[in-house]
Amino acid sequence: MGNANKKGPIPPPSSKPAPEGMVERLQEDVTCSICLDVLEDPVSIECGHNFCRGCLAAHWSGVSAWGYQCPECRAPCSRNRTTPDTRLKSLVEKIRDLPREGTLTGTGTASPEPGPGALPEEGRPVQLVCVDEKGGLTLDEDVLSRCLEQGGVGDAPVCLVSIIGEQRRGKSFLLNYLLRRLQSLDVKDGSWMGREEEPLEGFKWRVGARRVTDGVWVWSQPFWVPSKGGQVAVLLVDTEGSKDIARDMETSVKLSALSMLLGSYQILNVSSQLKDPDLEYLEMFLHVAEEVGKEYGLESIQQLDLLVRDWSSSLVLGTDGGKEHLRDVRQMLAASCKHPKALEALTRSKTRCYLMPFPGKWIMTGSQGCLRDMDEDFRDSLRDYVTGLVASAGQHIWRNRHGALVTGSQLAAKIKKFSDLMKKRCFGFSSPAQMAITFHNQRVLDRASADHAVFLKEKDGDSRTLISCLKVRPGKMAELFAERRGQLLWRCQTDMREPAPEKAAQLTELEEELTGEAETFLQSYGKRFKKFVIAAGVGAGALVLAPVGGAAGIGIAAAALGMAEAAALGAGVGAVAGVVVGGGVGGGVGGNIAQKDRQRAKAAVGRREEEDGTEDLSEDTPLI
Repeated sequence: MGNANKKGPIPPPSSKPAPEGMVERLQEDVTCSICLDVLEDPVSIECGHNFCRGCLAAHWSGVSAWGYQCPECRAPCSRNRTTPDTRLKSLVEKIRDLPREGTLTGTGTASPEPGPGALPEEGRPVQLVCVDEKGGLTLDEDVLSRCLEQGGVGDAPVCLVSIIGEQRRGKSFLLNYLLRRLQSLDVKDGSWMGREEEPLEGFKWRVGARRVTDGVWVWSQPFWVPSKGGQVAVLLVDTEGSKDIARDMETSVKLSALSMLLGSYQILNVSSQLKDPDLEYLEMFLHVAEEVGKEYGLESIQQLDLLVRDWSSSLVLGTDGGKEHLRDVRQMLAASCKHPKALEALTRSKTRCYLMPFPGKWIMTGSQGCLRDMDEDFRDSLRDYVTGLVASAGQHIWRNRHGALVTGSQLAAKIKKFSDLMKKRCFGFSSPAQMAITFHNQRVLDRASADHAVFLKEKDGDSRTLISCLKVRPGKMAELFAERRGQLLWRCQTDMREPAPEKAAQLTELEEELTGEAETFLQSYGKRFKKFVIAAGVGAGALVLAPVGGAAGIGIAAAALGMAEAAALGAGVGAVAGVVVGGGVGGGVGGNIAQKDRQRAKAAVGRREEEDGTEDLSEDTPLI
């Protein structure tokens, strides 16, 4: 982008608000054409264009000293003549401070997204899931929320188009043409494909053998398409290639599970023809999708496209050729009895096959994805496939297993829940079968936690009144909780399936959780019990011993609870009333109760617990 500044008189400041869209237009002038983000530490090169310093350095890395060119206009440049653009940097900072509804991309603050019927804003690819060196997956919940919970998407039906398959087979390339079509929904002819010489932009891609996509990426803005039931939010998802030797099986299972949750329209991208390794991967993916669907109440694989690239086995292409190839594959699977889930999926009406020819040697040798570099038959196939997919996207919204639509917020909640499970159970996804065991065992643990919460709520509700509380002393209540905890842990031990390498740790974690909940309740219960004992003692004394009853009752309560201060209070009240016998009677009666309490508690639990000066009364006999 150029930045030719012409001097002129500076207009006086205006109190009028900036015209609608002004901030967005200004943002375009401070956007780096390499990363499509707001300029960070901008530098200027000889031709006058500006870029982020880091983006330009990365773009020129590995280029010989004689080959430096401007990434935008291709003019020859010298790496030693890049200069910091302080004026542009200041302009970026001022634009960030302008009042507006949205915010600049890259500021760390989410921008409101357009609702149904609004024109889509300029989006960009954002990483939703990253994969660390050990194969662990980390979900960016802020990105998930921006894509599925904001801007009207949270309450709307959603269609997520996800492409899976072997790495370096043109998945991101195809997504970028889907992107072009969605950005030009009103265009009726083929002009949506762009100009002949227009480079392909959007999701990161390149020609070559090195992996480009790491983890899972999503386009930051939804596209609103019409359907019979109203507007549908369509999002594009780019997942790293499968069968990468740098990834282990556990990472592939996790990525497949996430891909299933992120795609109501799944495209399996294969090369040349549907081969046994592709069917083996499809079998694994379908197994994962089935388990994820059952666990989260979703209809697994709502739409499956088998997209065969570089087809050369016949002259029949597109949907017609796909039907023939699919029929041959089904016959082969039926005869071999291999991959039963794949055979079942390929027989369903919601599965189709589409054949695309080789794109042309120019596309495969360093092209920027321009139309002029494509063979004509590939261009026609690409146009027809993308047009048909986008036209039907509104029909492939996420639904649950009962056919009810799933909104963006509901889907986001399921994805977060799965992400939490992956964090907690890092060793439970070594295979689809192991993943099924992990899901089952987690349900067993969750059920135990829920049952304990119900038990706690019942005991809390039952002890809200004086009479009901004094029927169960704190020591006895502790015994009840210990007994219930033991029952739940034993049930989990019995119901959890094997192999479960984390089983011991899971049971220990559950025991600590239940013990903590019980201790919190018992602390509150002990204080409640003490309050009711004092109230009952004072009331009983007033009724039985008349004028001296208050002192006697407090004495009874104090001795029963082992509270020296309350005993002194009983004696004091008796003295004020002129009847010293109140404290003495109360202390004597209370002393007898306390002695019996201590003897029975010692026999029952073999120990005494003190809390807030209260002796733990552990025997079964209630005070009332």
